[in-house]
Amino acid sequence: MSFPPEGFALELLNRRHRRRAFSSGDLRVDAWLAQKAIPAMEKNTSTTRVLVAASGAVAGFYTLANTALDVSLVPPELLGGRPPNKPPPTLTLAWLGVDQGFAGHGLGTKLFARALADGVQVFHLVRFVAVIVDALTEANAAWYAKHGFTPVPGTVGKLYLPATTLLQIVGGEP
Repeated sequence: MSFPPEGFALELLNRRHRRRAFSSGDLRVDAWLAQKAIPAMEKNTSTTRVLVAASGAVAGFYTLANTALDVSLVPPELLGGRPPNKPPPTLTLAWLGVDQGFAGHGLGTKLFARALADGVQVFHLVRFVAVIVDALTEANAAWYAKHGFTPVPGTVGKLYLPATTLLQIVGGEP
């Protein structure tokens, strides 16, 4: 499976991309891309990559951010059974969306796989203990769970994948 698929380019989001035309069917996802993704990049709080069709349309995107998990939420098994005394570093897959006009072709799964592959590259440069996702719906949470993510205890819609599992799934030695 090659990425990006033929006829598409994966690019770092910039102001030339037609963000406001993007329509995933979830207004929260669309608003993030249209209004908040570039300001977040300018503040160095996240990075958004867009999958651009040959027509110039944004077919999909994902956003990654360095984060820290509140110590009260850290599952003990994430740190070898030891509770942390400060928030452990995590990588958050903050947003993932596919435009409805491009739905049904597996682009969301391919973007998800690429985001995780980017996570492995990040891990080799800046260590973290887990990848975190905030699922917006129960269906999203079930989809992430099907891909190995586990609910963070005491939260709703927040799931994690240990970095060691990420490396096993995607490949790459710690």
